[in-house]
Amino acid sequence: MAETYCDANEFLLHAAENGSVAGIEMALKAGADIDYDHVDSEVSSTGTALFLASNRGHVDVVRLLLRKGASMVKRAKSAFAPLHTAAHMGNTEVMEVLVQHGATLEIKDGFQNTPLMTACIYNHVDTVKRLIELGARPYVPDDYMGEMWGDFSSESLQLVEEARKTKLLRCCNPKCGKPGYRSALKLCGRCKLTRYCSRDCQIQHWTVGHKKCCGHDAYTNEGPTPFFKFFKSMADDLIAQARARAK
Repeated sequence: MAETYCDANEFLLHAAENGSVAGIEMALKAGADIDYDHVDSEVSSTGTALFLASNRGHVDVVRLLLRKGASMVKRAKSAFAPLHTAAHMGNTEVMEVLVQHGATLEIKDGFQNTPLMTACIYNHVDTVKRLIELGARPYVPDDYMGEMWGDFSSESLQLVEEARKTKLLRCCNPKCGKPGYRSALKLCGRCKLTRYCSRDCQIQHWTVGHKKCCGHDAYTNEGPTPFFKFFKSMADDLIAQARARAK
């Protein structure tokens, strides 16, 4: 039974990666854990089925997994959540589906990057534009982006700067998106990140999925950052190889 369960988990990941809706349904029927993540090492894992489908842009699989209760806040060992990887790959439609189901726009990875910052880094202009329209705070650290990426991300950064200059933010209920000044929008009392133009908008957003994501926006691993873990892993491998050659 345990072997069958393990096989179902791996089949679930394979189906998600390859965009097979039928495969997802078969794996779940066979008892697969919908939030299973195949961990390779301290710094490497496949991510969950939702993470893989978000990365590959398989929107129908993403919708199915969300209907079945997949977590939008479980992270891969890279510290990316599904919304981060969708933004990273420029999968705008997937990103929008995740937000429509309550994903927090300001969720941060292990490097303290939001999905908007991630989309800017890779200059996914359409994704950047839609994230702002859906309520992402138009903020990217000037020194970070300017020094690391320069002109490569200039078009995305221009969109962020234009949004910032208006001094308007948007209601984070994706069914609304009404613009307003910071003083007119009320913050979620728990996560202090999502903003709403009315109590009704907050209740609606909470009901469609924000209640599952609220409070999971910050990367809370108290150990070394993914960056440190990655290079430590590389160093350990090099030391092991050197020792093997010395024998």
